[in-house]
This record gives sequence, C-alpha cells and structure tokens, in this order.
Amino acid sequence: MARVMFCAILGSGLLAGGGAVTPAATAAAAPAPATEITLSVVPQPGTPGAPRRTVLTCDPAGPLPRAQQACDELAKAKGDISRVPPQQAACAQVWLPVTASASGRWRGVPIPPFSQTYTNDGCARIAHGHVFDF
Repeated sequence: MARVMFCAILGSGLLAGGGAVTPAATAAAAPAPATEITLSVVPQPGTPGAPRRTVLTCDPAGPLPRAQQACDELAKAKGDISRVPPQQAACAQVWLPVTASASGRWRGVPIPPFSQTYTNDGCARIAHGHVFDF
C-alpha cells in the first residue's frame, strides 16, 4: 500500500511540471549553432597599410562595434557574404588595393569561400554592408 501511494505522489508531481523533461524543453535548452567567421583585409604587396584581422561572432553578436549590424545583414543573405549589399556610402577612388577574405561557419554551416580585391581599404569596408567594417 505504501509503495502504491509513493508512486502516485511521484507521478502527480511529474504531471504538474515538477521536473519532468519533455522533448520541447530539451530542444529549447540546446544552444544555437555557432557563427564564427574569420575576416581579414590585407594590403596588396607594395601597398602601405597594415593587415586587419578579426573574428565575427553572432547569436549573440560579439564585441565588434558593428557586429550586430553585420550579423543582421548576414542573416538576410543566409550567411553568403557575396550577397550582402553595400552600405549606402561612397568610397574614394584611390588605388591602394586590399584583399578582403572570410572563412568560417554561419550558424554551424561552412560559408562559401570569399576573397575579393578592392581599390582601397575604405571601399572594402563598405562593399558588403558592415561585414568588413571593423
């Protein structure tokens, strides 16, 4: 009799939400797939200036000044940097070429390889939204 009573009390506690783990609770606790994209802007040989490198993280956005904007733009482009539209800004047509590159994962999935040469660092900063604006 005591055994039946114990099972009934334990069972009613689980039904009332007293610690039962449901599939929905397990799914909600799972972390979002990681976004970690290594970005670089490197001057062409013979061009003045220092290389710039950083890592962009999203979900939540990392410490870069414009990380949230870059993450939002990448979300609209499904992680494809080549599909991120430019900022609405002009860049000076001064020939100091740099190559902007990116590699890594967008929400756990490898991003398409990206490497593009621009006329200068200012143009690289605005060419794909805020992605290279670091």
